[in-house]
Amino acid sequence: MRRLITKILMLIVLALLVVPLAACERETIYVADKRSNTQGGGGRTQSKTNQTTEEVTGGDGTTYNLTIWCAEEDEAMIREMLNDYEGVYSSNHYNWKVETQGEDVVSSTVIRDVSAAADVFSFANDQLGTLLNNDALTQIPSKYNAQIEAQIDVARLAASYESKYYAIPYSYENCFLYYNKSLITNVSSLEGILNASLSGVEYNLGIDMSDSYYTTMFLYTAGVTIFGEQGTDPNDVNLNNANAYKACKYIQSLSSKTKLGSIAKADQYGALQNGKVAAMISGPHMISQFKQALGNNFAVAMLPTIRFEGESKDTQLVSFSGVKLYGVSKKSTDVRSDKATEEALRVAAYLANQKNQQRRLEDREFCPTDATLFEDALSSGIKTVETVVAQSEYSKLKPGIIQMSSYWDNMKGFLLGVYKLTYGEADWANELKKIENKLKS
Repeated sequence: MRRLITKILMLIVLALLVVPLAACERETIYVADKRSNTQGGGGRTQSKTNQTTEEVTGGDGTTYNLTIWCAEEDEAMIREMLNDYEGVYSSNHYNWKVETQGEDVVSSTVIRDVSAAADVFSFANDQLGTLLNNDALTQIPSKYNAQIEAQIDVARLAASYESKYYAIPYSYENCFLYYNKSLITNVSSLEGILNASLSGVEYNLGIDMSDSYYTTMFLYTAGVTIFGEQGTDPNDVNLNNANAYKACKYIQSLSSKTKLGSIAKADQYGALQNGKVAAMISGPHMISQFKQALGNNFAVAMLPTIRFEGESKDTQLVSFSGVKLYGVSKKSTDVRSDKATEEALRVAAYLANQKNQQRRLEDREFCPTDATLFEDALSSGIKTVETVVAQSEYSKLKPGIIQMSSYWDNMKGFLLGVYKLTYGEADWANELKKIENKLKS
């Protein structure tokens, strides 16, 4: 009998010890990455292969009122992710307001009134400088470094400024070629595409020549750099050089190519659907639309090669690349408590975690930034994502410094003028010098 009582007492003591230990277990962060750390604070931790973000179960019963901004086409998916998030923190109460904002222009909305911005929002990395210049982003605490440092190099660079992180990456993108495989099959070179004899089409190839996001690829391919090799040096704006002239000569030559059409984004779906154009250069944001337009004839490939004047070999086109990021707005404490800010950071990390990157890969064909997923994506069987990964070798990250906000329209007007022959060769040096001065001011 005494032995039984002793055994019961021991079980009670053990149970009392286990309860506080379980209560103290607050978070688990798994990190997987084989690449070296080049950005951000601290070294990289390696652990289990499946990275998750701050999977703290339960919650403490707090009610949170949080606004999330996302791209219109992502709204349904984001609501599902937030619903899953509620399941992780089931003791808390959430009043979500999900609103749509274009990720390429969200910074202009945020900086109009930072205190009225969404708590968490998705944005394209070239807006980082504008947001920081307007004191609109919360610096990401070091507790999230492990998650960010598990991303590919370019994503960590995109999320950082002066070696500090201000956003959490979740998707990588660049330009590539869409084409109608019933109309054209050999898409390896731009000259080959334009010279192909295709019946029933108006244009063999479409590019939005009024968008410097696309036309800059001719500058990059010719060897031009923008704000230095890494795109981080505001003093390096040397655009008026021989490489730029080489690119301009090529753009100028395209003006005589009758099978090249300058097709705006709004008209691209219809042009592919009705067979007006056989191939189109664009980015991942058009995957779902172009799949619908082309149906069984949908196909993608890396950007074609081009041949500069006087050269005997082709050169692979080099495009901009971009990284989509989640940021947390820097609201005053009058608008949002410190505790709500912590929760907003947790939400941002959750929406960007490996599990949700995998979900975007499968559901939306978004290329992940998680290093393990990115490496696996090259053999994922998802042709669009495989193409983005392959093109990444010939891509340069859009600079995120504040000066980049002046680049788009200024370079757009110039390169479009070169294409339309508004600016002749005698004008190039003067116009490029003007752009340099505007970027420096």
